Amino acid sequence: MTTTDDLSSQRFYHGTRADLKPGYLIEPGDPADAAEQVGMTTYVYLTPDLDAAIWGAELAAGEGPGRVYMVEPIGRIEVDPRLTESPPHPTMSYRSKEPLRVVGEVTEWRLYHGTRAELEPGDLVKPGQTPNFGRRDRMTSYVYLTRTLDAATWGAELAAGEGPGRIYIVEPTGSIEDDPNLTDKRFRGNPTKSFRSREPLRVTGEVTDWRGHAPELLEAMKDGLEQAERRGVEPIDD
Repeated sequence: MTTTDDLSSQRFYHGTRADLKPGYLIEPGDPADAAEQVGMTTYVYLTPDLDAAIWGAELAAGEGPGRVYMVEPIGRIEVDPRLTESPPHPTMSYRSKEPLRVVGEVTEWRLYHGTRAELEPGDLVKPGQTPNFGRRDRMTSYVYLTRTLDAATWGAELAAGEGPGRIYIVEPTGSIEDDPNLTDKRFRGNPTKSFRSREPLRVTGEVTDWRGHAPELLEAMKDGLEQAERRGVEPIDD
């Protein structure tokens, strides 16, 4: 078990579809909390990983938009023992049998772009690049970005070209839309928070402390993409 004193400086998040206010107590089995996993009503879940809370919100049961809240546990918490060392996607990794107090809602988000290009603040990332997947004799009609660092990490690791993968903080110069390649596909909604735009992205900074995926996950992803290419699957980019 871990006490709240052990993690007093840690910020925790909780993903749900419930519309909650500061001070609300999220309790195990609370019907207002739609983020509980099916059949799991003994615990309430939280995470220090913002990406995991985004996934929790998008995969939550119920209607309405996914929401991410900053929360503080009021009792003892523990690492969820059901998690594997390399889960297939970010997952809320702590749990408690006691309520979580809502501190506030996350409403401002960074946007990221993963690539192998070496860029500087102010540079524009434009459509018309060689795609990372599918036919290489075409140019992309869109440029891609994401709200989750996990998805940007995949972009950096799978990017075409030479050199190390890089992740940049970007801001769109035009409208963005959900990436149809990743929305309502394997999972409901857009849990990777992946978007695309026909207008350039402006680089505002670089993330230098990101960690790559486990080698077995990266290899499995590459194998899956290669199998899809052999079947003639092309990304939606029109």
